[in-house]
Amino acid sequence: MEQITTYNDKTKWYEYAILLFIILWSGGGFTYGLFLEWMLCMIPIVGIIFFQRGYKFSNSTILLIGVALFVHFLQMVKLGGAIVNVIKPTCLLLVCAMFAKIISCKFVKVYLDLVYFISQVCLVLWVICLFPFGLSFLRSIASQFPLLGWDNIESNTNIVDTLYIFSIPQDFEGLMRNSGPFWEPGRFTIYITLALAINLFYFKEKITSKKSLVLLLTNLTTFSTTGYVATAVLFVGYIFFSNIKKSYKFILSVILLAVVYYVGQLDFMTEKIAEQSADDSTWSRFGAIAYHWNQITQSPIIGFGPFLSNVFGDELLSSPNGLTDLMRYYGIPLSIVFYCLLYRGTKVYVGNSHKGANVCVFVSLLLLCFSQTITYSPFFMVLYFFAFNTCTYDK
Repeated sequence: MEQITTYNDKTKWYEYAILLFIILWSGGGFTYGLFLEWMLCMIPIVGIIFFQRGYKFSNSTILLIGVALFVHFLQMVKLGGAIVNVIKPTCLLLVCAMFAKIISCKFVKVYLDLVYFISQVCLVLWVICLFPFGLSFLRSIASQFPLLGWDNIESNTNIVDTLYIFSIPQDFEGLMRNSGPFWEPGRFTIYITLALAINLFYFKEKITSKKSLVLLLTNLTTFSTTGYVATAVLFVGYIFFSNIKKSYKFILSVILLAVVYYVGQLDFMTEKIAEQSADDSTWSRFGAIAYHWNQITQSPIIGFGPFLSNVFGDELLSSPNGLTDLMRYYGIPLSIVFYCLLYRGTKVYVGNSHKGANVCVFVSLLLLCFSQTITYSPFFMVLYFFAFNTCTYDK
C-alpha cells in the first residue's frame, strides 16, 4: 500500500544536510569507511523529525523491513554471526525508510539543488586542473587537508589530494577524470545522471537549459563508459517520451546517433570495452558477475549479508558489480523485490507522465549499478522506499 504524504514548499536546511550525508556515505571519498556506526546516531535525529511531523510507516514498509530483518536473522543463524551484526543493517533500513518518507515530496528539488551545486564547483575545479599551474595550485591547497576516509582506501591508484568536494589523484595519464567528492568517477556519474533525469523528465527542462548543460558537461568529465551509456538511454527516453516537437525529436535523434558513433570510436571507449570484455578478473564488471555468482549459488535464497567474511574470510576480492552484489548480500528473491521497488519508486523523481520515461530512468540506474557496488548503500535504500510514498500538495 502506498502512503500519501502532504507537501508544502518550505524546505528545511536539515533536509539538505541529511540527504547530503546519505549521498556521501554512499561512496564519498573522504567519508569512505569513516564513521561506520553512523546509522546508530542518525536514528534519533531522523526519528525525531519523522514523529514530529506525524508520519507513520505504511504496512508495505513495515513488511519490507520485517522481511529484511528475518533474512538477516536467518543469515546469522546459518553463518554463525553475532546479533550485533544484525543491528547496524536494521538501523540503516529504519533510517532510510523514515527519511524516504520525510524527503519524498521534496526529493526532486533538494537532490537537484545539491548535485547541481556540486557539479558546478567540480566542473570549474576540473577545468582549472587542465592547466599545470592550476593543478599545482589546487594540489598545494588540498595537501593541507587531512585525508580522513581516503586513508581507508588501500589501492595505490586511489591516493589523492582532497578538497573534500573535489578529489585530485596524484597520478594519472592524459586528462584527469572528474570524481567529484567520490572515491571513483563511476560513482560520481550515478548521482549526476539521476539529477539529469530529474531535470529532463520531472521538471521538463530542455537539454539546452543551463542546468542540463552543466550536468551533462560534468558527466562527460568523468570519462565513465557506463555513465555515457546510461546518459544515452536517458536521451532516448527524452526524445521518444517527452512533449517536444517532432522536428526537435528528429534533430536530437540525428545528434544522438552522431555523438554515440563518435564517442564509440574514441580510444578510451574502445580500449575500455575490449579490456572489460576480455578481463575475467574480479576487478572487471563481467568477471565480478562470475565471482559473485559462484558465491550466490552457495546461499541463493538468503544471501550472506554482513556475514560474508565469516564464510570467505580473507579470500574476498574487490568485485564491482552492484546487480549481483545485491543478490550476494540479500539473496535472489529479496533482491528481485528491491529491483521492483526501484522501478516503482521512479514515480517520485520522474513522475507518471509516461511509463516509457520511468522505464528509461530505471534502465539507466541498472546500467549504472552494473559497474558500482552501490545497490545496498543508504542512498539506494532511500530510492527503494520511495515505492511506498505518494505526494499531495498543500495550496
